[in-house]
Amino acid sequence: MQIPLPLRSPRRTSRKRLKDMTWRRGGRAARMTGSGLGQRTDRHWFSLHAVLVALLISALPTASNATPCGEVQGLENFHKAIEDVEGGVRSRPLTILHLGDSHIALDSFTRGLRNRWTETFGNAGRGLMPGVPFRYYAPDGFKLEMRGNWDVASSLAADASGPFGIQGFRASSADKNAVMGVHSESAVSRVVIDVYGTPHSGALLLKLGNAASLKLSTRRDVPGLIQLSVPAANVHEVRLMPAGTGDVHVLGWNFLSSGSPGMRYDSFGVVAATANITRRWDRQTVHAQIGAMKPDLVILGFGTNEGFNNGLDLEAYRELASSFAGEIKEAAPDASIALLGPFDGARQGTGEACGDGWMTPPKLDGVRGVLRDVAAAHGYFFWDGGAAMGERCASNEWAKADPPLMYADRVHLRPAGAERLAGALWNALMEQEKQGSSCGRPSGPG
Repeated sequence: MQIPLPLRSPRRTSRKRLKDMTWRRGGRAARMTGSGLGQRTDRHWFSLHAVLVALLISALPTASNATPCGEVQGLENFHKAIEDVEGGVRSRPLTILHLGDSHIALDSFTRGLRNRWTETFGNAGRGLMPGVPFRYYAPDGFKLEMRGNWDVASSLAADASGPFGIQGFRASSADKNAVMGVHSESAVSRVVIDVYGTPHSGALLLKLGNAASLKLSTRRDVPGLIQLSVPAANVHEVRLMPAGTGDVHVLGWNFLSSGSPGMRYDSFGVVAATANITRRWDRQTVHAQIGAMKPDLVILGFGTNEGFNNGLDLEAYRELASSFAGEIKEAAPDASIALLGPFDGARQGTGEACGDGWMTPPKLDGVRGVLRDVAAAHGYFFWDGGAAMGERCASNEWAKADPPLMYADRVHLRPAGAERLAGALWNALMEQEKQGSSCGRPSGPG
């Protein structure tokens, strides 16, 4: 649906603090207190931080041989899209969709990928989850607010009900005093809102900068996805409010910029998620979202939490991974598909010993093997995050490195480790034809 641009000059609007709202996991609601405005990454601080991280990484000792962690197949369509852009035969932005777990719930890992792509091709914007779906959600380049009576539901729990899209969350409200707002560091030339419409849905009010609010219907005779695409005059402030005419169900929204041709990189990660979460997403909604996005590359980064499950049925996981990747390919037949094998990890408990009481979960390498086989069988790209770190137990070594590259839990990456692996994955995705089967970065912290 195309909405005409209101002819009013934009200016910044004030932002108020976040009030209490309800976050839900599945059918049961739990009251949580909002923590104020989402925190924005300061660009000047990050530039200095990135330089320091780069110096740190360059000083680290490396293994004598690069560890193979990619397979030479599956990126042909993505590379063709890049060639078309570089050759001037395509003006549509390069588009990447990345789905996964806590490794991409924040921008610590995706930051290195996004910065490299936007520096190379320009910034065409990105999609965001609805409002503030969890308290520490703070995407780079944006400051978020959410106040009033919003019911935020997560698709994480096995009993999660209601429609969900690729963002994994849904924010619903009928309160005309509720507000969902964004301040974007980059100028926004178009806003696309993903809502789930029903015959009883109400309307939304969309305010772009200082322009008059637009009233947008979210009603649909047959329940399903509605995408409200609204041009914006390079504004920085966007606010969304229920009109008070019935419930509205916001799945996410997209803030697009006029970078030409630009790179759009959408990353949606849910903490503690496994690939099972995709079974609770509405199939028609997911298909419509991906079809409208027309991604050139879809990255699937599940597997860490599955690998920590001693009871995981690897054959059932093979079927699930193959099925969901196939559904994505059906929705975006021209997209390349990349399956990421999980990073190395360790825990106190059962598994193969790494020292100091830390063990490698017994199913972690099995998950990598399943994803490698699925990629080989269907012509997808596979990248082994564990091999990119080094040998088994690399997570223990990374956590003990000085300074550490991994947090003490031996699961999550510190900024320096995240930047290092982001560089390795970017090299594999962008320079595969030159790197062969190597990730492009040596392993191990030394």
